[in-house]
Amino acid sequence: MTASEAADGAGVLARIDSVNVGLPRPARLTALATGQDARDTYLTAIGKTPVLRPVAVSVANLVGDAQADTKNHGGPDKAVHAHFAGHLAWWGEMRGWPVSPGEIGENLTLSAAYTGRQPDEADFCIGDIVAAGTAVLQVTQPRIPCFKQAAALRVPDAVRLAGSTGRTGLYLRVLEEGTLQTGDTLRLIERPNPEATVAEANRFIHQARRDPALRARLSACSGLGGELRRLLDAASEP
Repeated sequence: MTASEAADGAGVLARIDSVNVGLPRPARLTALATGQDARDTYLTAIGKTPVLRPVAVSVANLVGDAQADTKNHGGPDKAVHAHFAGHLAWWGEMRGWPVSPGEIGENLTLSAAYTGRQPDEADFCIGDIVAAGTAVLQVTQPRIPCFKQAAALRVPDAVRLAGSTGRTGLYLRVLEEGTLQTGDTLRLIERPNPEATVAEANRFIHQARRDPALRARLSACSGLGGELRRLLDAASEP
């Protein structure tokens, strides 16, 4: 289902293949992950574990989940991180062995609700309000990839590849707390910005920050995440 096909507000956008949570733990950079001979230790919660029971969702995060870098991850605009099963399969092909749900930090691994094309960033718009289980969520922005994703995947060029291909996943805020679980669907309730897909937001972030029409279209969106808003504002400065 494309963004335009779901614009009537009745569409099921995706199915939750896996709900994943995890707490920060120490990890060590390696030359394979970074392309450099680094051995620094850092905290990360990027490798999350699938949960088979219903999981409560709060305005801050999923119960049992946390972020190590609270400056760049988590918080109300990034309470839930969703990624796509089709992207995990692509990353598995890139590195030579499968990528498991939660391995690159997503809370929700999404797949096609029915038969057909796997969903991706083009199927979600900034500001989309969706029902997931008994929770109500709102799409705020793409995830911006970082070195921890490269380290988790053991693909040195993962940050550039994620940005250039648009395989970033997305963040959602929680409008109504509730519970969700594997097998639930994401059903579109409202789409205030049908011309501003997450894919277009990715294009702005990684390729077209000086595109005035794209910047204006995204800036006008309701529901924008704070990080994306700051990037848009910075790009408008002379």
